[in-house]
Amino acid sequence: MGSDMTISYASARNAPILEWADERRLIEGWQRRKDKFALEKLLLSHVRIVFAWVRKLSTDKAEQEEMLSEGILGLIKAADMFDLAREVRFSTYARWWVKNSVLSAFERLRSIVEMPAGMRAEDGQQIKQSTDLFDMLVCDDPTPEERMIALSSRDLLRKHLAEALTGLGEIDRDVVTSRTLKQPSETIDDLAARLKMNSTKLRQIERRAMSRLKNELLARGVTTSRAE
Repeated sequence: MGSDMTISYASARNAPILEWADERRLIEGWQRRKDKFALEKLLLSHVRIVFAWVRKLSTDKAEQEEMLSEGILGLIKAADMFDLAREVRFSTYARWWVKNSVLSAFERLRSIVEMPAGMRAEDGQQIKQSTDLFDMLVCDDPTPEERMIALSSRDLLRKHLAEALTGLGEIDRDVVTSRTLKQPSETIDDLAARLKMNSTKLRQIERRAMSRLKNELLARGVTTSRAE
């Protein structure tokens, strides 16, 4: 299952809203058995959230398709991370993930647009209005429930990271912790001196360790870049 799932606006708008028990049954089916049918049914019932954000931000069809794809990825991530022990509806939880995914796609799309050399004043005004809209959407204060969701998600990510680190060797774990997780991080020279090795060797170990950590996180369903 990926972001290539095609759902029309009409299908999203007409999809039935799930009952509490059905919603949880589908999430459990996806999380425990990777039941793709359960995931598709869950996404179809909630993809209207994605369309709502996409239609707020752009009327350009190509941009909308890109943001829709990213928003569906946000829904899938929400389905992966949702904690069934919490008394929260999936739509509330998913809204936080979708919002961040769609806005990130919007920002990326607008950042790669090349401005024509002789841009007219009204074109500049249109771009400014679009930027103001983006700022307004990004800067709105999170609700108490969204703050709780963000904290819950970070706690779960920390748990996955701690588990992933146990899959590394002692030196690899020390290097990753010292160079990436510790604040402030150790410099290459300081860490090389502490581990009694030259900096070139240490950089090789760091690249290897980060690659292994990435694989450990992927095995736990945690992606480490938007390209994955």
